[in-house]
Amino acid sequence: MEQNFDSNEHVVEQTTEHENSQEPVIAKPANNLVLAILTTICCCLPFGIVAIIKASQVNNLFMLKQYVAAQASADEAKKWSYIGIATGLVVSIIYVLAWAAAHQ
Repeated sequence: MEQNFDSNEHVVEQTTEHENSQEPVIAKPANNLVLAILTTICCCLPFGIVAIIKASQVNNLFMLKQYVAAQASADEAKKWSYIGIATGLVVSIIYVLAWAAAHQ
């Protein structure tokens, strides 16, 4: 039993939801969670905790289509991480200098 199919009979147009959507595709911002965790562990606990809280908000805000708030939270997480790193470095340098001065 041989079946002959016309090639045009079984062509199905497949469209995705994205093609029919009028919304632009927005990339999810990096949440900077790894940086926040490393800041908390290695540098400065209080600023690191703030950074972790801000970083953990990014994915939820993005899924709720609050893109501006998600980007702002990601930027805040990065900012607090950098503040924590700078604070940790300054405190470490002061500690080393004070230790060196005490042991002369």
